[in-house]
Amino acid sequence: MGIFDKLLGKGQNYPPLDPASPAASRLGTLKQQLEPFVKQVSDKLEIVPLEKEAVVFIGKPPDAFGAAWVHDGRISNFKTLMQDKKLPPDKVQLLSDKLRDAYIRSRDAGRFSAAIGGKTVIVTPSESLEQDVARVFQELGG
Repeated sequence: MGIFDKLLGKGQNYPPLDPASPAASRLGTLKQQLEPFVKQVSDKLEIVPLEKEAVVFIGKPPDAFGAAWVHDGRISNFKTLMQDKKLPPDKVQLLSDKLRDAYIRSRDAGRFSAAIGGKTVIVTPSESLEQDVARVFQELGG
């Protein structure tokens, strides 16, 4: 039956995120930025809540994915990071590769579901993934 689930677009079901958890609290502080974004993206979204920001994996990480960074009241993606930080394409590819590696290292992390903007998203409150992702963006100077 698993093959039919994939063909019909049904993914893995994750337990609901505990509303009293630190991850839910972090998402709550970013809700204003996340809701419009979640509503406009049709791909699967996986949110990694950081201390005061979040990284959103879009699509099918670690293979085919994009990423968005929710920070300072705005949402950046690879294209806007290239423009804002004047990054060459090879630096953006390195960023993507580092995010992929961080995601792969966290494959065993607990994942949960949450409703944001009328859609169900995956939330990965992994301390090691959080640290890896934060380190990647710190290297960018962000």
